[in-house]
Amino acid sequence: MRFNKVAKLVSLACGGVVALSVPVNAAENDEDTVERIEVTGSRIKRVDMEGASPVTTITAEDMANAGFSTVGDALRASTLNSFGSYGGTSNNSWSSQATIALKGADPSHTLILLDGKRMAKSPVLGGGATNINTIPTDAVERIEILSDGASAIYGTDVIAGVINIILKKDFEGIEVKVRAEEPDAEGGGDNHSASFTGGLSSDKGNLMFTIEHFKKSGITFAERPYTAAHVKNGQDPSDYRSWIGLSQTGRTLDMGPNGGWEYQTPFTNSDLNCADVYGSNFTGSLSDRAYPGETSCAYDYTKAAYNDVDQERTSTLINYTYSLSDDIELTARAYWASNKTTDVSAPIPGYIQFPQAMPAYTTAEGLDLRAVPEGGAMLYRFDTAGNRVRESTDNIYDFLIGLDGTTDSFDWNASVSYNKYDVFKWGTGYQLIGATTDLVGAWDDDTNSFEGWDPRDPNSEMPGGATANSDARLTSSALEIDGGLSFELFELAGGSTGLYVGASYREEKLDSQVDALDEAGLIAGGSGERDVKAIFMEMAFPVLDNLELNIAARYDEYSDFGGTFNPQVSVRYNVLEPLLIRASWGAGFRAPTLEDLNQSTSVGYNNVTNYLKCYEDGMGIDGCDIVDNIPVSIGRNENLGPEESESYNLGMVWDITDNFNMSVDYWSLETEGLIGSLNNSEITRTQAELWAADAAGQPRPDVSAIYPGTSISQNGAGKLTRMDNVLQNIGLSERQGVDTKFASTFETEVGDFKLGLA
Repeated sequence: MRFNKVAKLVSLACGGVVALSVPVNAAENDEDTVERIEVTGSRIKRVDMEGASPVTTITAEDMANAGFSTVGDALRASTLNSFGSYGGTSNNSWSSQATIALKGADPSHTLILLDGKRMAKSPVLGGGATNINTIPTDAVERIEILSDGASAIYGTDVIAGVINIILKKDFEGIEVKVRAEEPDAEGGGDNHSASFTGGLSSDKGNLMFTIEHFKKSGITFAERPYTAAHVKNGQDPSDYRSWIGLSQTGRTLDMGPNGGWEYQTPFTNSDLNCADVYGSNFTGSLSDRAYPGETSCAYDYTKAAYNDVDQERTSTLINYTYSLSDDIELTARAYWASNKTTDVSAPIPGYIQFPQAMPAYTTAEGLDLRAVPEGGAMLYRFDTAGNRVRESTDNIYDFLIGLDGTTDSFDWNASVSYNKYDVFKWGTGYQLIGATTDLVGAWDDDTNSFEGWDPRDPNSEMPGGATANSDARLTSSALEIDGGLSFELFELAGGSTGLYVGASYREEKLDSQVDALDEAGLIAGGSGERDVKAIFMEMAFPVLDNLELNIAARYDEYSDFGGTFNPQVSVRYNVLEPLLIRASWGAGFRAPTLEDLNQSTSVGYNNVTNYLKCYEDGMGIDGCDIVDNIPVSIGRNENLGPEESESYNLGMVWDITDNFNMSVDYWSLETEGLIGSLNNSEITRTQAELWAADAAGQPRPDVSAIYPGTSISQNGAGKLTRMDNVLQNIGLSERQGVDTKFASTFETEVGDFKLGLA
């Protein structure tokens, strides 16, 4: 069985979509009349479908048969996405997004193409990755997945592989689809979709049009038993650290420097619990084994927060091809998608500084409030102001016009593409930092009562001004002009040597505009732009009838950090007609994103192991289990360089019989200079080890001497209160794996049966 026959089949295995080769004749005529095609991973058109690099194909029929309602769901369920990837969960700024991560690498290491051209990068993801939630499913003919590095062909981001989404082009007629799914569960998760596709074809060209609407309802954490608040197996339900799904920032006093920094519940009534006083979402009083003697009223955020978001998407795509002459074909495409997501998070957790000591007294309802010394504060859940609700509207615009031509001496192509990704976020129910302190009332000796708002008292009404909106407008855009020439140079034993040379110019822009409150440091933002110039080449040497050598190289010059050169070599060898061996090696890179280089400082709350407290209390550094939730700020670094990689692939494809085949590919991927921030707990551990190594009586070294730009703050009780971190090229990743696929077909009187396993 010759490998120049097209081989494509996708089957279901272990809950995921997998692609496997099954022999199918490419043409009934002799090889001289077989059409050459371009396969993902190479710009040289070939007869052979099975090449030196592994390419997996998922067809529209495969997605429908597997029950996937979106392209994003199908890609994330692929066995090539074996470590999983982000799918649009709630309680963050990325709830409208979904990504794919080939080989378990970062999503920004997988390039997403639409008919061979870069798709719009999402500004929500810093311009580093594509949101696969926006692609109209019914416009897709097939998806080709190259699970090999290919920066020499496509440039940045192709460290782990390429996803090339191929659109329908010769569709003729009208197709209408309606779909509904309603889970049999306690609530949420319904989704409905409808699409209309129409197409016209003629001898000169074709026109295809698709409009699609998709809607999905959200799911709260509490609506599923595995995400609802619960006590860890075998642990004490009266201890806060035994729980999953609770936060101490409910109604908890911080007694401050004059009270030993202890956490205590706001009331002292022994016959009441936190739910009696503050409502059913509160649990306690709870103790804390890490800080004996402390108590708190914890908040069950799973009852309010979404685990999966409300989502509504409308997308439209028009694809047009027309033969201007026998030798020149015009391609034009316009694509628009609007994706609206509603993300509900639990009420904002806040920290209220008391302007003066808070006295103990009994309210009119009989609640005995605990006294708070001067300098004290309160961890306060603003449930009286409602949940945090963030609506995100994503709009994507993508336009392409291209020409493909042929002459007696060479083939050529040229194209201009432009895409723009706009995001507007509207958030309500967020805390106005610092304003709550001014809203707290005080004891009036003249009236012998508390005047104004007392956060300890559930019946004391909070005045307006404590909460605010959180809004942002994000935009990323890219304009690219590219073209190339393809030649046949000289004859070798296996045929003509092919050469492709090309060049491209790309302008990228990122603009992040946030309101004044977010500008204070709650949301990452920033603006920047750059241009990228590239030249590239690829050669195919058919050394023998059964041996082909391929080389490729590319040089990219970035206006903001410099240039990078990346080569690639691959070979395919038919040991026997049914047995192919392939191997490849290549260098790759990912340029730092415009957000990496230009973002403002962002602040988020994170759990950090308090190695400093463990060391000070004599418990040792190893085995420390004291964890504090603190604000961590991440700063930018204008001197970032690219992430660089080296990848190998060695594999075989074997058509054992006409109806059964298999493939095995071993791969290795090493990436260095990964852009990121240090693990927060690594910073506290390093600081503790610096203290432990210091000689007695000497000043303690600061962690910034080891990790520049980092710092740690503590209060008098040793609790962590804040941390500063910074982006840097510090990571190293080494990954290895084996992709194995089997496929078979059985022809029977009742039909053909296809089985696959990956």
